[in-house]
Order: sequence, then C-alpha cells, then structure tokens
Amino acid sequence: MKLEIKKIKEGFTNLAKQKLNMADEEIEAMARDRMSICNVCPSKLKSGRCGECGCVLAAKTRSPRSSCPINKWNQYETNKTK
Repeated sequence: MKLEIKKIKEGFTNLAKQKLNMADEEIEAMARDRMSICNVCPSKLKSGRCGECGCVLAAKTRSPRSSCPINKWNQYETNKTK
C-alpha cells in the first residue's frame, strides 16, 4: 500500500508541474503515449478515470512507476527512476 501512495503522489506531482509549465519533457512524452492508449480503451470513463482501478488518468499516466491494471502499458524507466 505504501508504494501505491508513492505512485499516486508522483503522478499528481508531475501533473501539477505540467499545469505550472514546469513539466519534465520525458515524463510528458511518456504520459502522451500512455494516454493515447487509455483514450481508446473501453475501460476509460467519461470522468477521465480508469474503470479498472479508479485512478485519475491524467495523474496515473504521469507516474513512471505505475502500470495499467489490464497490462496495456507498463512501468517506465526514466533517467530519474534508474
């Protein structure tokens, strides 16, 4: 559970950085790739949440340590997580 909280925090922190124009381009590229998969997934809800895990996709896709609950995308190793 502790690791999940860290992943959620990481995703929302990166989302806040994006909103403040302080985003890391590597994270944003990863988020765009992931979101393009989520946007065509039948589990994506109109609210912008994942219907499988309930996460806010704008944040989850920005957490390199997160993965899709139905294995459509995996954890991502960035220069910052190596």
